[in-house]
This record gives sequence, structure tokens and C-alpha cells, in this order.
Amino acid sequence: MKKISLDEFLRLRKLVHRCARPLDYARWKLLFEDGSRDDFLSVLSSYQNEDGGFGYNLECNNWNPNSAPYTVCIALDHLDAAGEGESAVRDRIVAGILKYLGSGACLLDGGWVGMQGIPSNNDFAHMPWFHFDASKEPYADIGVTKRLADFILRHADRDSELYRLAEGLKARYQGCGQVLLHGYPDYDPAALNIQAYDPATYPAWLPLPVYYIGSPDSSDYPACQRTVEMNLDTIADRLLGTREFTLPSAEEMDAYEKSNPHPDGKRWCVPEQTIGNYYWGSHSIVTDLDILQKFGRLNFELPVRIP
Repeated sequence: MKKISLDEFLRLRKLVHRCARPLDYARWKLLFEDGSRDDFLSVLSSYQNEDGGFGYNLECNNWNPNSAPYTVCIALDHLDAAGEGESAVRDRIVAGILKYLGSGACLLDGGWVGMQGIPSNNDFAHMPWFHFDASKEPYADIGVTKRLADFILRHADRDSELYRLAEGLKARYQGCGQVLLHGYPDYDPAALNIQAYDPATYPAWLPLPVYYIGSPDSSDYPACQRTVEMNLDTIADRLLGTREFTLPSAEEMDAYEKSNPHPDGKRWCVPEQTIGNYYWGSHSIVTDLDILQKFGRLNFELPVRIP
């Protein structure tokens, strides 16, 4: 069983301190060093628009400042990381999200549109998986819709029209296994057969199954324990091998552009995306350490007190 030592934690801490955006730095402090929940939530709230939705580069590879249902789901992941508990900042964020969802923005008959159904994405730096696709604009995204419906059912007034909408959407997709996991749409644990996880055939671009399971308290954990242990070893190795973040070379970026031609003849690898990919490094470290600590794979006690 591979674990992260305190020395390795402190080495990664320096890397995060040098390279993280304020959001991930504040999340590091909150999760590992007894940082302030409100400090973290205050940074998160800076990505929230007047309409209550979220935009900007909250998702590091999409710089669209306009609110979108998918980006709200990313904000919900951060709210989950902050945990429950009394907080006026959290209350304001939640109220804003309910306002946005209640406005009907990007809402279709079957739920909310997904990340490729937002036309304004094309006006800002983004990677291919955020490029507007007119064929997807008329269809709701199941993972996004299920995520937002669950949020509404936890936080909205039970007598509200929004709550009734969420109840109907929850019932509509009750038999669908797809979920939105860490921003990856329509992650389907049954179709991926995560109990019989095989690293040779599992899609490399998807989150490892352990992120779906989440913690030893999950009802899926007993049947997936072998998968979880394999994933945790992989994550520990990944962190142990993480050193300085490097920027892609011009040759690497040109190769990417040739293999992923932009439909409008532009380039994907613009300066904003270089920054976004750099941010992903610190974000991933925090996320990986968090899942390791949930499964007892840190060889020291939290919170860490740094003099």
C-alpha cells in the first residue's frame, strides 16, 4: 500500500504555493492546513456572475466569462470540497445559483444544455471539448441536469416551481447511469465496468473510478475495493513523480494543432490555454491528495501545522 510521506507533502506544498491560482491555493489550505472555509468560498465567489451563475476560467480550459450550467456544476464540486457548516458566504453563493437556475437560462424541455451547447464559448479561449456544436444545442446534458437537479432538491424551497422542476427531472433520469464526474460529462460506472477495472483498457482521459466511489463510506466501495486500491497506488505514484510543471514546446503545440484542427482555422493553443494547463497541475495535486487522505493514504496526521 503506497502512501505519501510528510516530506513528499511538503515538497508538493512548495510546488502548489509557486504555481496555483488563488482558488486552488485556498482549497489546499482548507483541506490540509486548517485554512478558513470562508476564505476559500470568498475566492470561489469571485467567479460568480450577477445572474448567480458561474463563468470565467473556473474550468481552466474554458475562459468564457458568461454563466453556463456546466460551469455551475464545477462550482458545486468546489462547494462540496468546502463541506457543509454555517457560512454567510456559502449562503450567498447558494442563493445566487438558485437564482440562476430559476431564471430558465439554458434550460430545455429535458434539462440544462451541456458544455458544447453554449454558443458564446467560441468567443473566448477554449479547448476543443468546449467548442460550440450546434447539433448539441437543442439537447439537454444528462450528467449536468442530474447534478443540478440534486442541488435544487437539497437547497430550494419545496413549494417552489424550481423544486417541482427538479423533481420531474430527477424522476425522468432516475434509470440513467450517467453522471457528471469532476467535469467529465456522462461518466457511466456501469458501462465502464469499474468493478473489473483494467488499466490497459480504461479510457486514459477519464477520472479513475476511485473518484466516483469517493470514500470508504460509499455503498459501491465493498464491490470495488480492488479497483480502489489499484487507483490509489496509481495516484500515489503520480504524485511521487510530479516535479516542476513545464510548458509545452512550440513543436508540441504545433503537433497538437495538426492532429486537432480548429474548425474556424484558428489555434487552440493560445496564451490563455497555456496558463490554463499550467493551473491544472496544481489543481490536480490538490485533488489527488484529497482522495488519498479520504482513503487513509497519507502517512501523517491532518491538519498540518506549518510554523
